[in-house]
Amino acid sequence: MSGNTVIILELLLLIGIVVWVMLRKKKSCTEQYDEMQLKIRAKGYQISFFTALAMLSLLTVLLECGMLGIVTPGFAAYAALMVSVTVFAIYCILHDAFLAVRGNPMRHLTLFGIIVVLEGFTTVRYLLKGELLEGGMLTFGSGAPIVMFVCFLAILITLIVKTVRNRKEAEE
Repeated sequence: MSGNTVIILELLLLIGIVVWVMLRKKKSCTEQYDEMQLKIRAKGYQISFFTALAMLSLLTVLLECGMLGIVTPGFAAYAALMVSVTVFAIYCILHDAFLAVRGNPMRHLTLFGIIVVLEGFTTVRYLLKGELLEGGMLTFGSGAPIVMFVCFLAILITLIVKTVRNRKEAEE
């Protein structure tokens, strides 16, 4: 199987999992955000937007100066956007606004765990086969799994730590 076929299959699996989770969530719509969580999420969106704006501006300057020779522009833009999504998720997790009021963290932990494992396997496969760089550059095809792995791993670790802290606080 070619590398592009594997990426397409992984994306289809990921999309299928996300759609499945969204459909399950709609059926059991007992989870809602309270007013404070909505305000925190709005602040998270704002921080994420400005993160994306700053990173894409920096990317533009680096591209124009010819200082971005080791990655393709498409991969660099994708990485900047994924970092901004990660900033939003981590901000909301740390401020108790990622999960709805009666939200179940196990569902999110499972979903993010699956994504981390899939992207981790893809990253390791690229490393072992020596297909990480194409023409001396990190491309979207080989770099996207690395970015997804790192970003979702950061979100997963933050969610695990916050869930453990919240459980300890509830026990006390």
